[in-house]
Amino acid sequence: MKSKKRIALVLAAAFSMVGVMGAGAGAAEQDGQQGQARPQAREAQTSINMDEPYHLYNRSAHLFMITKGWNTAENGVLDLWHTHQTNVNRLQEQWKFLSTAHHGVARIKNVGSGLCLQPNNQDSLRHVVQKQCDRGDREQWWSVRKDEGLRISPFNNENLVMNPYQAALPSHDIVLHKDVDSLSQRWSAVPVD
Repeated sequence: MKSKKRIALVLAAAFSMVGVMGAGAGAAEQDGQQGQARPQAREAQTSINMDEPYHLYNRSAHLFMITKGWNTAENGVLDLWHTHQTNVNRLQEQWKFLSTAHHGVARIKNVGSGLCLQPNNQDSLRHVVQKQCDRGDREQWWSVRKDEGLRISPFNNENLVMNPYQAALPSHDIVLHKDVDSLSQRWSAVPVD
């Protein structure tokens, strides 16, 4: 009897982890069945599969997060832009969520640069920049929670969230800002076609 309870608890724990991290397969299939729907017309993709590439779509601006100027440099900043490139720059617009030891916490890696996102704590605006990926560096850990989209905040300070600087407009840098429950602070993970 004890082994049945233990198996039931393990299964319940496994299914609860599907919530934010990993339930995207069904959503991605549904998304693909919608044909050529524009991302702003789709239902928000709020579940993700680890190690799958996504475009991060700002719920308020209807713009995508990219590396500024499609850069691949360490300490390079991020900003918002309209559409996807189809040339060599397309990979700088794609992001992968990499698992950590904590549920709902991931490192976010740019596919094109191979660098991970990290707050620039020396910057008064708190830009989010790209740094060499380091599994042990908790500065690169992000809490990813469902809240009218994906709420992405530093693991060590969940009062701050990724947000476009000043307004959700093209070419506005991505910084950390106090969470004021704004749609400009919420993201959708759009599977890469």
